[in-house]
Amino acid sequence: MNAWLLSIVGITVVGVLIELVLTDSPMSKLVRSVFGFFLLFVIVQPLPGFFRNIQNNLANGDIPINSDLVNEINRQTNEARAAAAQQALARNGFNDTIVVFFNDRFFVNAHNSTNHDKARIIEIVQAVTGASPSAVEVFV
Repeated sequence: MNAWLLSIVGITVVGVLIELVLTDSPMSKLVRSVFGFFLLFVIVQPLPGFFRNIQNNLANGDIPINSDLVNEINRQTNEARAAAAQQALARNGFNDTIVVFFNDRFFVNAHNSTNHDKARIIEIVQAVTGASPSAVEVFV
């Protein structure tokens, strides 16, 4: 990276010095164009290697993952699923239930509910969250 930056600076300095020496002739325009093209070539030189590294990382699965972000998204998604299940239970006559997601399971506290039909609670939570019946625990 440092060598690349030094190359750009060096070519720019050489270009400025040649610009000072040249007069306004058709040949000076050609020299300016060649130096501009050369400078452009030096600037884009590392790009193929950069894209090759990205391609290799994609092929090898070496892409860094922000696990904190993934965990936060999972937490928020599961909280939303639990809230949706709680609302669905309330719409189906299971008032005063509390649904919590913890350790890959949904826990339903239906102790204060007037309806204690465990099978129906599991069915509703399963339909809303997509969880398996073994991932739903009901307490009455």
